[in-house]
Amino acid sequence: MSTTRNYPQTFDSIDTTETKLPSGINVLTILTFIGCAFGAILIAFLPMIYKVSLEFMDKAAATDGISAKDLAEMANNRNAIEIAQSNIVPSIAINLIGIGLCLMGAIWMRKLKRDGYWLYLAGELLPVIGTFILLGTSQFTGVLSVVLGVGIPLLFISLYSLQRKYLAY
Repeated sequence: MSTTRNYPQTFDSIDTTETKLPSGINVLTILTFIGCAFGAILIAFLPMIYKVSLEFMDKAAATDGISAKDLAEMANNRNAIEIAQSNIVPSIAINLIGIGLCLMGAIWMRKLKRDGYWLYLAGELLPVIGTFILLGTSQFTGVLSVVLGVGIPLLFISLYSLQRKYLAY
């Protein structure tokens, strides 16, 4: 009994084309991985950051020569930190879920899956909306918190939106 095997006659008929990862998605996902790691480290130290900030404000308020305007600003910032400290557990949970969604979305986008974009979008918006619900507008006390909390997510959302054309399935 003989078995026949059908091999392709030429190598041209073998499909060796592999979809190449677009450079824009490659760079954005690498930056997302770095941002997720940085965010996780920041969240891990958040209780200590709040404690040190309050101690620093106490020392600054005890010094002479501070203007009434600076004292009022410190009181507002102190209030915002105290509200954040009282909601630390839900805030950490929301942010960790957001980091997980962003990380999974970036991994899926590296595999050119369109659903990765939606996971990433949810991961970026969940901490902004969730923290706003928990803390209100007290989270937006300074320029740095607005840039880090809203500006960077909006920038990355818009950059990933430009790359959606490469996400096939």
